[in-house]
Amino acid sequence: MNEQMDIIEGMRKKVMRLHIFMWIAPILGVIIAGCGAAFMNNKEDYESSISLFMMLPFFIGLFEIVFHLIFVRKKQAEYRNYYKTHYVYDMVRQSIPDAMYQPDYGFPSQQIAQTGLMQMGNIYKSEDYIRGSYNHVAFERSDILIQDETTDSDGHSSTTTYLRGRWMIFESNKDFEADLQIIQHGFAHARRKTGIFTKKAERRHTFKTEDEQFNKMFTCLCQNEVEAFYLLTPGLMQGLMRLAAQSDGKIMVGFVANQLHVAINSHKDYLEPPIYHSPNNNDIMQVQNEINAVTSFVEGLNLDRKIFK
Repeated sequence: MNEQMDIIEGMRKKVMRLHIFMWIAPILGVIIAGCGAAFMNNKEDYESSISLFMMLPFFIGLFEIVFHLIFVRKKQAEYRNYYKTHYVYDMVRQSIPDAMYQPDYGFPSQQIAQTGLMQMGNIYKSEDYIRGSYNHVAFERSDILIQDETTDSDGHSSTTTYLRGRWMIFESNKDFEADLQIIQHGFAHARRKTGIFTKKAERRHTFKTEDEQFNKMFTCLCQNEVEAFYLLTPGLMQGLMRLAAQSDGKIMVGFVANQLHVAINSHKDYLEPPIYHSPNNNDIMQVQNEINAVTSFVEGLNLDRKIFK
C-alpha cells in the first residue's frame, strides 16, 4: 500500500508542477515584455513593443491551450486513471469484494430517461460506474451530471443543473406495479408524470401516508396506491428518513419494474483525485462515503427482505 501511495504521490506532484508552470510562465512573459518596453529608447521600437504587448493575451491563451493539450491533460489523465483503478478500486473491494469498477463508464442517458423519474435536459455525463452485490442485493451506481442549456433571443446562454451526484440501482426479483416515486422536499427537476399530457396508463398521482413526519420530508407519487402502501412499510419510511438526514444531498427514490432507483443530488464528485495536496484522511473519508452511500441504502431499507425477493 505504501509503495502504491508513493507512485500516486509522484504522479500527483508532476501534474501539480505542470499546473503551476502553466500559470507562472505567462506571468513571467508579461513581466519581461513590460520591462523590455519600458527600457526602449527609440520611439518606433517603443511603439512596436507596445503593439506586441497588446497582443500578449492572444499568445498567452494560445500557449495555455497548447501546453494543456500536449502536457497537462496527458499527465493528468494518467494520474487520474491510476488513482481510480488502484487507490479507489482497492477501497471499494475492501467493502464489496465482488465489485467491478469502471472509472470512465457510466449509465447511458437512455437508461435513466426510460425510468421516467428525471427531467433529462440536453447535457448528460456519467462516469465512475460500480457494479456488485452487498448482503446478496445486486446493485449498480454511477456519478451523473444532467444539465439544460438554453439560449435567449439575444444569444445569451444559461445552464441549469438538474442533477449532479450519484444514481444507484438495486435489483429485485419482484416486479413493482406501483411505479412508486418518493421525492424529498428540495429535490428539484424530478419528472413527476402527473400532468394531463401524460398517458393515462403512465400517469402518477400524489398521496399521503399515515406518518406525518414522513409527509413533511417527502412527496409520494404512484400509479397503484394499493401496492404503494404495501411497499411503504413503517420500517422503510423510518429508514428513508434516517438516510435523508445522513445524506450529503436531497434524495429521490423510484420503484420501476424490478428495480429500485435512488438519486442523490449532492452537487459533488468525490472520486476525483486531489492535485494540490497529497491524498489524506479527508480524501479517504470521501471515497468511503461513496461506498457507504450504497451499503447504507441496502442496510437502511432492508433490501434483502422478502418484500423485495
